[in-house]
Amino acid sequence: MSTQRILIIEDEALAAAKLERLVLSLAPNAQVVEKLSSVRSAVTWLSRHTADLIFLDINLSDDLSFKIFQEIEVEIPVIFTTAYDEYAIKAFELNAVSYLLKPIDESELAKALEKFRRHFMKEDYGEKVTSLLDFLQREKEDKIQSGRVIVSYGGKMRGIDYRDIAAIYSSDKVTWLYTKSQSKYVLDKSLDHMEKELPGSKFFRVNRKFLVQADAIQEIVPFSSRKLKVEVSVSLPEMITVPTEKITRFKDWFRKG
Repeated sequence: MSTQRILIIEDEALAAAKLERLVLSLAPNAQVVEKLSSVRSAVTWLSRHTADLIFLDINLSDDLSFKIFQEIEVEIPVIFTTAYDEYAIKAFELNAVSYLLKPIDESELAKALEKFRRHFMKEDYGEKVTSLLDFLQREKEDKIQSGRVIVSYGGKMRGIDYRDIAAIYSSDKVTWLYTKSQSKYVLDKSLDHMEKELPGSKFFRVNRKFLVQADAIQEIVPFSSRKLKVEVSVSLPEMITVPTEKITRFKDWFRKG
């Protein structure tokens, strides 16, 4: 039996290491050729290399993994992994190899690998992946219409619609949500978590302290020769600036949003 070359794309190092151990225990003929953690690194690697199977986390450190398939053509079977994107469960009926909910169960992983061996080592898989990713992208973008963030205040709880969020700010290990109506709330989730939860079509992580909503942005002006200043519709405790390395991605995102 030939060696199966496995690529793992997962932004949590411990999760990637555990997945590798499980895969190798269940498939002795497999070889994990690389472990990557971001859309950017995946695009670079896949433009130069190939594999027989990809394990792909839906939420990566720099963006949704859908963006990989928008950047380059990938005709490699994919097993998606997800912690909380429940809409993906329905999507994986559309001819994907499988999906695995985190924490990954060994028996479910074994089933996914067996399904890959039996049904998905085909050259036409690229069309199936494209169909699935189109569906997932639409589902993710549609969440902006109905999604909510739960906040607590005065011993009570309420839901803030994604559309009503202007920005999310993190400082001294505290995360604040600012609404377009000038209210603010403390969140019990980190900025990193909120970056993954909120739809990337409408929210952008401009720097280590701020997530901004596209519709809340009023002006974008040069701040220096290497940064941009982002002015939003609410008062914030600090100026929002976009560092040099994110300017191109930020402009592309804002243009599409």
